[in-house]
Amino acid sequence: MQRYFLSKKTTKKINSMFPCADLSKSTKIEYLKDDDLELILIEGTPSFFYHDKKIHPTLKFIHGKEDKFKRITVDMGAVKFVCSGADIMRPGITKIDENILKDDTVIIIDEKNKKALAVGTALDNSENMNNTKQGKTVKNIHWIGDKIWNYSID
Repeated sequence: MQRYFLSKKTTKKINSMFPCADLSKSTKIEYLKDDDLELILIEGTPSFFYHDKKIHPTLKFIHGKEDKFKRITVDMGAVKFVCSGADIMRPGITKIDENILKDDTVIIIDEKNKKALAVGTALDNSENMNNTKQGKTVKNIHWIGDKIWNYSID
């Protein structure tokens, strides 16, 4: 396992990518690599992760800040599939935020509780998603119950 504190430059980068992080100079920010997981810890909590060399927020970081992210809402029938790691299919989507671009990080929320279920990468822009009726729209990269969600710092 590799673990070290991140530079102020990286802190600024995270703040610019995710303004809701609101990281100060005194915030304890660490990089952690454990097997195939690469995490950024804020005050000891896994808050961001790397996927395909890009930083994404964890569900634990997103909790309570859902309105700060680009969102895709799924119907309640899709929830068990999303929480099992399935990619998000167009028929299960009830709402797509505007201004989503291909490869954007998006969060998947359920239509009833409006809570984040997963983090994914958009496979198309929102306009094209709205104009299609079938197929994959989001690649699911982190969901409730996966290894990032269950990761504990020893």
